[in-house]
Amino acid sequence: MLRCLILLTWLVSLALNAPGQLSTDSVIQLLEGRSGIYAGAHPPLMSALLGIFDHIVPGTALYLVFASALFYLPLMALAGRDNQRSWANWLSGSLLLFLLATPLVLISQGVIWKDVLFANLSLSAFASLVLARRNDDRRLFSLGLLALASIFAGLAASTRQNGLFVGLFAAISIAFAQSTNTSRGPRIAFALAWALLASGIFVAAKVSVEATAVRPIGSGISWGLTVLHRFDIVGMIVRGAPPFETTPSSSPESERIVASFRHDYDPSRIDTMGKNAEFEGYFRDSGSVTQRWWQMVRKNPLAWLEHRAAVFRWMVAPPDVRLCLPVWVGVDGPDTTLAELGIHRELRPQDAALYRYSTLWFDTPLFVNGAWALAALTLAGIILIRKRRAKTDIVVLAMLASGLTFAASFALIGIACDVRYLFLLPVVCCGALADLAYARPRHSSVEMSLSPPSASVGQ
Repeated sequence: MLRCLILLTWLVSLALNAPGQLSTDSVIQLLEGRSGIYAGAHPPLMSALLGIFDHIVPGTALYLVFASALFYLPLMALAGRDNQRSWANWLSGSLLLFLLATPLVLISQGVIWKDVLFANLSLSAFASLVLARRNDDRRLFSLGLLALASIFAGLAASTRQNGLFVGLFAAISIAFAQSTNTSRGPRIAFALAWALLASGIFVAAKVSVEATAVRPIGSGISWGLTVLHRFDIVGMIVRGAPPFETTPSSSPESERIVASFRHDYDPSRIDTMGKNAEFEGYFRDSGSVTQRWWQMVRKNPLAWLEHRAAVFRWMVAPPDVRLCLPVWVGVDGPDTTLAELGIHRELRPQDAALYRYSTLWFDTPLFVNGAWALAALTLAGIILIRKRRAKTDIVVLAMLASGLTFAASFALIGIACDVRYLFLLPVVCCGALADLAYARPRHSSVEMSLSPPSASVGQ
């Protein structure tokens, strides 16, 4: 029953969103995939996937089925059959179904975004690890699931620059989730071998996309760091850091820059600085942006910390979630990109209805990433304190930890408060609820300890 209801929510999401909700990022990546020309500002892997599915069936409908399957199918597998579910299992399953019906999940799983693909790949990686542990008595099947997990983890790392945390925590869980009869050395060696395989998938994906590109792909990391460092420099100047090394802060030029930056600076997103006439001129005359950023951070650490804290606050607890793009519906993008793709701006009746449904939740914690971080911590606490521990608990804890660590990394690299950037948090919470809904055989209740003992655990 539970798996059927999860399947039903998937079908409803597809019916409401297909062929996919497209924002500016979406249409740009679709054009990159179709043309084979990658600008480097977006992960080329997702653009390449869009291109592959677009070649089979023009548009994004087939990609949408693929990407959403990476979310709903793992949930169905984690939840298992309805046999012998306890009231606690059914409670977890009911909470999961409730979340799947909220606009955050229902709509986001229909948007063509790299954040959604990354979160879904991450869930698939950990779900594969959980299923491998549940089936460790079937060795070949279990090894196949471990290999599948490495593929998902490697692709996740290719989709987001800070997605390496997924593979890291997955490898840690593999080291600790091995049989307690196995000594520490072999467990670590096995985890390192798995991590090496995931790294190979990451490299293979990168090489494959570059080999099929029409022209060399730009450096996404270099571009992203330049954008980040510019934002940080402006934030430090607004908070008292001198704009020039050799010019006094009291000079007319320095005061003009400070006043101009303060007028347009907004810790909730970097976009507002693009309207500032002084912005490009300042950085054009400042030399290396990275070198300038490092100098300013060393000399003005408090200004940098204040700026970073303000940015992160908007990401986890925004004063007004409406300013942080809580949902996206319809099709939009640059005129030239839409024309090249042969599509047009569109807002269908069901899109308008979905948005009206979303507005009912804007004043609730649903779209507050900080609330999802607390939910992840709560779920981890439930797993740690419950009496009947399972051998898969360490994997689920690692999944929740990866989501929290990934979110925390934005304290250093965040440039906008869009809710989607931390979409991994609600996705791992859904995964944990699906695992808690699984009815474990009674003989597995003491199959592992979260801290591997030196001797085997008696039954």
